[in-house]
Amino acid sequence: MKKILVASGQRGIDDAVRKFENYEVVGAIEYKNEVYEAIEAHQPEILLIGEGLVGQESLMQLMLKIVKDYPHLRIVYLAGFVDLRDESKVSALGVMVMAGIYDIVHEQRITVPSLRNILDHPKNEEQMAYLTKRVKEQSAKNLNMIEFEIPEEDLEQDEDVYKNLTFISSIKPGTGKSFVSANIAAAIAHFGVEVNGRKPKVGLIEGDLQNLSVGTILQIDDDKKNLKTVIDKISTVVNENGTLIGDMKETERVNEFIKSCFKPYYHAKNLEALVGSQLSFSQIENVKPYHYVYLIDSIIHDYDVVIVDSNSSFTHVTTFPLLHMSKNCYYVVNLDFNNVRNNTRYKDLLKEIGVLDKVKYILNENVEKDSPGSGNDLEELIFTADHLDDSDFKLEARVPMLPKTVFLNRLYEGTPVVLDKNIPYTLKARYELMKVANQIWPIKNFNEIEQEVINSKTKKKKGLFF
Repeated sequence: MKKILVASGQRGIDDAVRKFENYEVVGAIEYKNEVYEAIEAHQPEILLIGEGLVGQESLMQLMLKIVKDYPHLRIVYLAGFVDLRDESKVSALGVMVMAGIYDIVHEQRITVPSLRNILDHPKNEEQMAYLTKRVKEQSAKNLNMIEFEIPEEDLEQDEDVYKNLTFISSIKPGTGKSFVSANIAAAIAHFGVEVNGRKPKVGLIEGDLQNLSVGTILQIDDDKKNLKTVIDKISTVVNENGTLIGDMKETERVNEFIKSCFKPYYHAKNLEALVGSQLSFSQIENVKPYHYVYLIDSIIHDYDVVIVDSNSSFTHVTTFPLLHMSKNCYYVVNLDFNNVRNNTRYKDLLKEIGVLDKVKYILNENVEKDSPGSGNDLEELIFTADHLDDSDFKLEARVPMLPKTVFLNRLYEGTPVVLDKNIPYTLKARYELMKVANQIWPIKNFNEIEQEVINSKTKKKKGLFF
């Protein structure tokens, strides 16, 4: 007899399951806030859960938390009718498949025989691939929530997040996410307020495996100690299910190796980066979520700030776990109207999984009226940063578009633009990037930088009359 907890909120389903042979209904609940207590009390093997449950909580968020806390519990989700043309709904279901919830029923009508068939024949990831193919470029394998514990001293109160972990991402490549990540990391390392008489120690992790850029931007390369060798080492002490299999000595050796793979940046030795820019895609195709969970857990105590330059795909292995683990989550957007529309749809998914309240937005390559070569002298820009701020996107920073020669020169030199000194045409970009850095870690003399920008604007205005 398999123990089943019915949390569908529908009396007919409860009654039907009680009549099935080989199944014992150990409880039936109607409210979302009762689910956890019932699981703990009855220890079911199957949770039959549906949209009929009463409560304001996000059902998707609840299920994803259950997957994390009860990885061996089979979840059968009665989602109700879902139009497969609805990208937002399909993306939400795809995330649940990626998290290991395969038994998703989204038909308009369920009969008693079909319900019995659902319980008797568990689905697998391959059968549910049609829900994930639209929201990822390559099939994911075993994206399960990992059972690693986060040390209490590194948790924000009442939140399962690391207080010194920052996640930077975007929903499409090419928005300048790695440029923003490297500059913010360099700003904190070089200009951050000292702690106990020393500069803040910053760790930067190259997590965007489809567009490896951080190592190139900072000119940090290593063919023996990089993202790939770290992943290989982690695989020696953690199996494919995310379970720790190494003993204490083996784990300590792996952790020490991971720390040795963070290479100091030559302009700021207290900034250390784990990079992978020289790797081929075939070398990093087998990355799993537990690699990143283990990686963060092993180094989080060693840095005052850890920044992850994450992947642009929501369903990528670097994205979902890190969204939940990070205190600060920034998405980089630009003035491409299609990109903005996609971000708007994406917000529904962020809300469903319970992270939207900590997501902030950075506008990169802002086109300003006086930007050289912006084209404003030919046509005035219609859709501007002000439209973004007036909508659902509150911008934390508006990083202006840099002249192409400036951008390429800094890239060639391996010097983030925030480290420029006394260069007037990069002042605004430096200030906007510093604004974000200052939210993560206090920046010394930030008010002076702000005043310098104000003074430069005043000089421009006076130039119109004198």
